[in-house]
This record gives sequence, C-alpha cells and structure tokens, in this order.
Amino acid sequence: MPDTRAIIDKKDALLLAEYLEGLTMPFTVTVKDGKPRSIPQNSTLHKWYGEIAAHYGDRTDTDVKGQCHRKYGLPIRMKDVQWAWVWNNSAANLTYEQQCNVLASGVFNVSSGMNSPELKSYMDAMARDYLAEGVGLTIPKSKP
Repeated sequence: MPDTRAIIDKKDALLLAEYLEGLTMPFTVTVKDGKPRSIPQNSTLHKWYGEIAAHYGDRTDTDVKGQCHRKYGLPIRMKDVQWAWVWNNSAANLTYEQQCNVLASGVFNVSSGMNSPELKSYMDAMARDYLAEGVGLTIPKSKP
C-alpha cells in the first residue's frame, strides 16, 4: 500500500484528497517539502559516477557512488532526524571504507531518498569539487 505522490498544483492536491477519502482507516500520511527528484537528474548523477571513475581509472562507478554518498550525501541526509538515528545506531561506527560500501549498496537510500532540491545540492557539491580537480563531467543544458 505505500504510495508516494508529488503534489505540484491544486489539481494534484484535490486528487490526493479524493484518494485519501477512499482509504480504509487507520493509515499514516507523511508530507515532505520539495518535489521528487527528476529522471534527468538521476541519469546525470549516474553518468557522473562513471565519468569520475573513468577519469581516475583506479575505482569503479560503485566506488565513486559510495565515496560521494559519504562525502556529499551523508550531511544532507543527516538533517532527517529518523534517517540520522538509523545511521548513528547502525553504520556510523564502521570504517570509512565500510561506510562507503554500505552507502553505495542502496540500503540507506542516500540519493534515492533525496528530493529535487536536496539532489541538486548534492550534485552541485560534487560538480564543484570534481570539476576543480579536472574531471570532465557532462553538464546538461538548462531549460530556457
């Protein structure tokens, strides 16, 4: 039954209200600020992992994903109190390498749990650092 919906306008809100009225009670609703991340953002992010790995040649895109999740994603996700509690009570005491591995595995939903503004912040930090190191990252053309 879990359902995630992006509410962009009043029509979406009305459709959600109609949906909720049809559910059997009790149930729980969670509301988060921001819109979900976009497919183009997701595609660019995964392309960057490969570009970074290829630039250095001594790591895989999965290694890069774990390192980026640890360096850029962890501070963003730690702002979520529930997420931070789980992290602090499970993986926080692992070695750096172990943390990177577990973060790359998807178990903690680092980037996949981010909304669009959070993912933008994550990617902006990545781009700033890796472009400064001379890594060629594909930068999508912005919409007019």
